[in-house]
Amino acid sequence: MKSAAASLNPSVGIMQRIFLYSVHPWEPTLMFGALGGGVIWLSLAQEARSWSSALLLIVLGIFSWTFLEYLLHRFVFHLVREPWRTKVSGRHLDHHRDTEIKELILAPALVSLIVSGLVFLIFWGLSGNTNIALLLLGGLYLGYVAYEWCHYATHQYALNFPLGRYLKRYHLLHHFKNPNGTFGVTSPFWDIVFRTTYRPKRG
Repeated sequence: MKSAAASLNPSVGIMQRIFLYSVHPWEPTLMFGALGGGVIWLSLAQEARSWSSALLLIVLGIFSWTFLEYLLHRFVFHLVREPWRTKVSGRHLDHHRDTEIKELILAPALVSLIVSGLVFLIFWGLSGNTNIALLLLGGLYLGYVAYEWCHYATHQYALNFPLGRYLKRYHLLHHFKNPNGTFGVTSPFWDIVFRTTYRPKRG
């Protein structure tokens, strides 16, 4: 079975490539970095807030990304039954079969936009305040950008520094040793909480 990227027409339109098959994290960085900055600015323009309060909400939004990252990776990206495999998780499963295809490393921007819209509604429902929800969303976007860089780097770069080596080794454990665990990419935190870290078999 060919990977999703293998069937791409070289003449695919630029908008389709950006929204469906980004090949470098600069693309989501420009898009979601701008969106993150925009929603943060909009929130602060509409409601006066101390910088400490705003920063706390942004950091909380970044932290919420790590939880969303874990949930999606564990419960969505590894669905193997149809129709979920074809419609939802097939691209990620293709990434597991060939980790070097750049078009399969980054999430489709269109899907990320849809998911972030749903998460914004959750933020809004929980906070009851649009401007708080916007700050949380801004943090979520920043966390997402960090995730895309981290995921891309673990597959494409040597990462010859302590944190980089740790994250690369941790993520590659998921690919080659523990596909049913070790779901965190930017952090092992939720794997530790939910006990899905890699445990070598004894004996």
